[in-house]
Amino acid sequence: MIDRFLKYSLEREKKICAVLMQDGQMIKKNLLVTAIDPDGSGFAAKLPGRKKEVHIDITDVLTCAYARGDQGELENL
Repeated sequence: MIDRFLKYSLEREKKICAVLMQDGQMIKKNLLVTAIDPDGSGFAAKLPGRKKEVHIDITDVLTCAYARGDQGELENL
């Protein structure tokens, strides 16, 4: 399920909400996925208030969801 949200954010350029385990604490962050590692071990993302991208290991992600205001609806083509 996490992979689907990461791909959704990457392909549609939409922010997602992720719960991460960092330094032994759960942290909820909105992020925009900019790249996924070819082997699926992690991904690059932009976090609010930061100019540089960060790399996050997939093992640090506990769960993902749509960001506030995004219902995940597909646009009509």
